[in-house]
Amino acid sequence: MARTARTSARASTRPTRAVGDAAAEAGRGAGARQHRTGRGRRPRREVHPGVFRRRRVTALVVAVLVLAGLSIGGRALVYDAGLFDVEGVSVTGTVTLSPEEVIATAAVPHGAPLAEIDTARIAARVATLPAVATAAVERSWPHTVAIEIVERVPVGVVSNGGEDALVDATGAVYAGVPAPDLPRFAFAGVGPDDPATLAAVAALAALPAEVRSQVRAVEAARGAGSPQITFELTEGRRVRWGSPDRAAAKAAVLVPLLTQPGRVFDVASPDLPTVMR
Repeated sequence: MARTARTSARASTRPTRAVGDAAAEAGRGAGARQHRTGRGRRPRREVHPGVFRRRRVTALVVAVLVLAGLSIGGRALVYDAGLFDVEGVSVTGTVTLSPEEVIATAAVPHGAPLAEIDTARIAARVATLPAVATAAVERSWPHTVAIEIVERVPVGVVSNGGEDALVDATGAVYAGVPAPDLPRFAFAGVGPDDPATLAAVAALAALPAEVRSQVRAVEAARGAGSPQITFELTEGRRVRWGSPDRAAAKAAVLVPLLTQPGRVFDVASPDLPTVMR
């Protein structure tokens, strides 16, 4: 009987001991987690605003010094080292002029730093050539000055001081050798500011190509109103064009009118064209 009591007592103590062991284990786990958590976090260090300002100022000073060094080095390469000096001149757009004429007039300083070339001044010198309508100059790195010109296109010839000169589509008169088929402007005062010249140029431009090729001379009669234009064609024929207005209508009437026999073809009034024999 006594043995049974002792067995029961030992059995009753086992749950209590198990609960205590579990509580102790739980405590150790919580302590370990707390220890790990505390060990992983580091305290945040505060930086004084003055430190940030000093850092920004330092970075700015360094950047300025780097840019200054690059600028000095770049200038030395471009201006002083001779790596980008002028070694040649290219010319495009010539028709009647030779590239040598353009280069001689341009007077580009050979061996000068390309960056120092005054392109506007060179273009102005090239534009003084009578046959040049426009001139553009640019730097073509690393060693070339590129000149592009547009030559005047002659539409007629005029006597200028006892010598023949060319007339372009703007009425400008310039020196040159005329082609044999260019019509002669047979009136005085030819120039870009002369109303009669501008009327004659406009009338020539309005003519169909097959008629324009037959024009041998252009006359312009000045009066109170618009200049009156007359064309002298091949085979002794004449065309009374009249004023510059209604040019398209006059050109359209003139083509079939010239197929008729006659000496004078009057399209001054395109609604009532006439032919005189």
